[in-house]
Amino acid sequence: MAQKRRNVKRFSWFRLCIVIMVGYFCYVFIVQQAEMYKIRRETEAVNARLVEAADVNDNLNAEKEKLSTAAYIEKVAREQLGLVKPGEVPYIPSR
Repeated sequence: MAQKRRNVKRFSWFRLCIVIMVGYFCYVFIVQQAEMYKIRRETEAVNARLVEAADVNDNLNAEKEKLSTAAYIEKVAREQLGLVKPGEVPYIPSR
């Protein structure tokens, strides 16, 4: 009867604490990795928007430079606004 009691494993609080701590650290690690992945995706999206905004800014600056020339202003006035110089007859195409 004494030998049977020796084979029975006793409950170890130390092992339980170690298992709980390892589980907690694994949980924290996984949550942090998920958060880092989310932040990385947001950073990529913001960088893409930044590149797009820089392109739009370059286009607007080029348009601003063009608008300082008289020939471009005349072209825009004729094409978009339908204006003509005094003495010219406007051409209106039929549809």
